[in-house]
Amino acid sequence: MSQQPAALADVKPVVPLLDVLLRIREDLRSRATGPYLYIGMPDVDWLMCFIGGYGECLHSLGVEEGADSVFGEWFRDVKKAWPGRGWETAYLEEFHGDQKRALLKFLDFVAEFRALSPEALASIPWHFSGEHPASRAASWIPVHPPKPTLDMLLEVRREIGDVPGRLGMFIGPIEVRRMAGFIDGYRLCLALAGARDEEYPRFERWLQEDKGLPPGQEWTSPLLQASQGDAEQAIRQLLSHAAEFRSQSQKPNAPGEG
Repeated sequence: MSQQPAALADVKPVVPLLDVLLRIREDLRSRATGPYLYIGMPDVDWLMCFIGGYGECLHSLGVEEGADSVFGEWFRDVKKAWPGRGWETAYLEEFHGDQKRALLKFLDFVAEFRALSPEALASIPWHFSGEHPASRAASWIPVHPPKPTLDMLLEVRREIGDVPGRLGMFIGPIEVRRMAGFIDGYRLCLALAGARDEEYPRFERWLQEDKGLPPGQEWTSPLLQASQGDAEQAIRQLLSHAAEFRSQSQKPNAPGEG
């Protein structure tokens, strides 16, 4: 029997994204006010990108999602509930800006999908090559070592290069809260799998100590203010800070250590 790689030895099975969303739904339905587990205060744009970040982590770990991976096709093609402009925008308009009600409408679809029979799952249109995901058994055991959050951010930085608007490939409309949701989703996926991602908290402390970000405050508002309200510039600045931190941390007397 082959031994598990050392980097995977302490990693637990990954928690499926839809399980996390159903836990959020339960919390929203049972408590009158936030903050809520995992999401803090309701924010549809944040949650949309939280889902993207969590999914990015699942992909990096190499898990097999099975039938869960056709939720998007069911939501869009069967329920016709995913407008071209995005469910987050459409649902927020439908409920006149009520974030909680907009989120619950989306999460109710998640619950409906999870209640489908195997036959219903197998009948969902699948327009890609290979066997239908509903016919594949899910496996939530990671096959690749966890990728630290800073590695992911540096990959995003390389991918977008200097091309304006290319951040939209990862977060859609370019807003700092959406990027924050993407990072939070990625980090929660790692945490629930038992992966230690100690570098990112050191990066956050470094932002405070070396870059003057207020302690206890997210990067979003300070960097947005420093960028005169330009969200893309603020996010690119965060990514540049990540590259600078990583470069310095590879030298003696690394930041945040000692």
